[in-house]
Amino acid sequence: MTAIAALLGCLGALGVVVIVRELWPAPPRLDAALARIQPTPLPSALPPTKADSGSERLGRWLAEHLARPAGVLAVPRADLALLGRSVERFMLDKLVLFLVGLAVPALLTALATAAGRIPSWTFPAVAGLVPAVVFAMVPDHRVRSAARQRRRDFRYAFTSYLQLVVLEREAGAALNAALEEPAKISDGWPFQRVHHALTRARHAQQQPWRALADLGEQINVSDLIDLAHTAQIAGNEGARMHDVLVAKITAMRHEASAAARSEANARTTAAWVPTSLLMLGFVILIGFPFFSKLLGTG
Repeated sequence: MTAIAALLGCLGALGVVVIVRELWPAPPRLDAALARIQPTPLPSALPPTKADSGSERLGRWLAEHLARPAGVLAVPRADLALLGRSVERFMLDKLVLFLVGLAVPALLTALATAAGRIPSWTFPAVAGLVPAVVFAMVPDHRVRSAARQRRRDFRYAFTSYLQLVVLEREAGAALNAALEEPAKISDGWPFQRVHHALTRARHAQQQPWRALADLGEQINVSDLIDLAHTAQIAGNEGARMHDVLVAKITAMRHEASAAARSEANARTTAAWVPTSLLMLGFVILIGFPFFSKLLGTG
């Protein structure tokens, strides 16, 4: 029994380490950063791929057989693409946390048994599903939260990028040059993603708006898709394209301002709860001696 308790204790400690690792912000992947900066390599220039490890094969199997486009087992592929993470690693993290959740009731049972209490054997099998499902949802929450913040940063940066495109067009630059040159002035990841998409489109002899629309579909940013569709309808006419860009900049700025005000109002409303509790405690602290003396006198 001591060995079983020690083994379950190790599993619980491993679960705590995995949860802390999932909640801790992860560094950016080197291969994703290089793929955004460097142009698309030729197939012959790619290094020979080494054999996949067992964890990679398991993650690939989970992604192929358990991942679904919708529902409880839906994989946020657009969020993972935005963060530069693989679906295989995401599914493997969910599996590890699910197994850790299953082991939590067994650990509690072992501790209770070591303390002298013998619980029912059906307790770990039934109650283990609840923490297992909760733990398995931790990667989803972490990925969606981080992707939501990165999309917000991307919209802010893309607004500045469109303003630079308008200035390039007003200076007499051609459309392709006006789209590509502003993306080179910053080493931030939003500008790098736009620059990489436009570079790939130029090498593939595609329209730049099509590349921006593909980027918007990949990272699930509707502003890119709407702008690309509107620009394709407007065509290459200078005046109409200028009006489209200015209108999109104005709409994105209004949307960002409204989102900032909404977030500020939500935080202000949430701040009323601790403030009200603090004031209530202050009133009780000040009024308690008076009411205590009054009741004692009566």
